[in-house]
Amino acid sequence: MGNRFNISWKKIGLAIKEFFIALGRGDLLTRLRVDRALPYILYLFLLGCISIWLSYHAEQTMLTVQKNNDRIKTLKVYHAQKTYELVRLDRIATVEKMLEEAGSQVKAPEKPADILR
Repeated sequence: MGNRFNISWKKIGLAIKEFFIALGRGDLLTRLRVDRALPYILYLFLLGCISIWLSYHAEQTMLTVQKNNDRIKTLKVYHAQKTYELVRLDRIATVEKMLEEAGSQVKAPEKPADILR
């Protein structure tokens, strides 16, 4: 039965040895002819940088939106409080009470105003 695939273990060992020597010298990529794909590698690097930059800016925008939402919630509460105070001050009884406390002689009218013709 013999060697069916005709494998030369000596050549495989030599190839592995050359691989590690090229890896140690730093010329493995040149031996693999990666220099032909350099424009594509640079293009992918540029796309990766742009993707990271856009993700960073999207994250910053989401952070700003979150801060603005928190601020809007606070301002809504403040607005409700001020609206309540203004509505309370609009009542005639409250105005009369404030005028009395201030010592004013002004009073609410006792009879409706006359219409002049």
